[in-house]
Amino acid sequence: MNESKYMIVDLATQQPTIKPIGDYLFARQGDNRRPLPIWFQQSGQPLALDGYTVEWAQTNADGTPLVVSGTTISGAVVGQMIFYFPANAFAVAGAVIGHFLIKKESDGSLISSIDLSFDVKKDNVLMNIDTTPFMNDWEQFKSGIKSQTEALKGEVDGFDSTIKGAQEQANSITTLINNNQVAKKTDLDNYISKSASGAVAGTISADNFKDSAGNDLTGVAKLLSGLIAGYNTAQPMTAWPKRSGIYAYDASTFSKDQLPPYLGTFQTGMFWQAYIDENNRYIKWLGSGWEQYVVGGTWSKKFNLVGIDIYSGSLSKGNTIQLATPLTYFDEIEIRVSYKNGHFFGNMAVGDYRALMAGIVSANNGATLLNLEFSVDSTLQNLTVSQLNQIVGGNLTAVLDTLSINIKGFRKYSVGV
Repeated sequence: MNESKYMIVDLATQQPTIKPIGDYLFARQGDNRRPLPIWFQQSGQPLALDGYTVEWAQTNADGTPLVVSGTTISGAVVGQMIFYFPANAFAVAGAVIGHFLIKKESDGSLISSIDLSFDVKKDNVLMNIDTTPFMNDWEQFKSGIKSQTEALKGEVDGFDSTIKGAQEQANSITTLINNNQVAKKTDLDNYISKSASGAVAGTISADNFKDSAGNDLTGVAKLLSGLIAGYNTAQPMTAWPKRSGIYAYDASTFSKDQLPPYLGTFQTGMFWQAYIDENNRYIKWLGSGWEQYVVGGTWSKKFNLVGIDIYSGSLSKGNTIQLATPLTYFDEIEIRVSYKNGHFFGNMAVGDYRALMAGIVSANNGATLLNLEFSVDSTLQNLTVSQLNQIVGGNLTAVLDTLSINIKGFRKYSVGV
């Protein structure tokens, strides 16, 4: 319904603000569910009716009081509603005086409107606003003010000297303001606008900043510098990073028996590390395409072992391969696999004969886990592929392709010994 069709009832004013009732209501004596669109306001502002109920209290032409709860529906704007009068509101012909009661049961709030009067006739119902009760109160208020004015007039003279002193003090304060010796309202408004949440104008400098959780920018800067250490220039590394991030490396700074796998002493570049703890992490050597997924083994142990190639070729599920050296000769086995343009590393402890490898492959644009399991003969030199599965998106499926595979064995002895 258009806002212009709502009768405005301002709960904070005594003045009528409505047009002739014919613009809002049509009813006859005995009519039921006659709608009256009302827009409740408070000092000219819409009054939110959330949590309130609306009743109509009236006195019929025969002097009988009546309180009715008409059916209400909300309007399109805050404070708007349509009140449906029940039949007993128009049951008695003659002058009906009443008012609306806006109530909230949860806290006992009660707001009454100004009085409205109906002229209930057989053919129609006329309405106007009755401001008499309010005007009577106003006249009494004015009368009380008049009587008090005479008494107050005699005290005014006594304030002259006080006012004069205050004026002198005001002049002094004005001088300070004009000399820019005190903060003015415009200064305060400008400060608040830059201190509140939101965009900050200009440049703010300070030794440090802290957020509501106590985190300071200095600490954040140190953390970021650690995460991207040497991003533009490869840096010598004395220890493996103990957090996730992208790092630079210079392979020439490693001793020969501690070089990362498949990298030469001349190489420099970047690697990405997903760190879980010192025994569990994932590293991708960017540029080379090699990835290594380590579970339950330390890097320091791995790089202090010397690897020997014991098999290089291809396999699929059910194949048996013969190693160049029996597994009993080694402390740890490393398996690398090329599969669907991805490169995978995995470790296999002697006696376990299972390798779990992870990497990103272009075939499915996501992370893939390879699960490779062997059965071995009594010599521990012949391996038969008993399980070759992949896990993509949580689903386990058999790998039917032939894989390119390289197997290294590691023992604890130094290079050259």
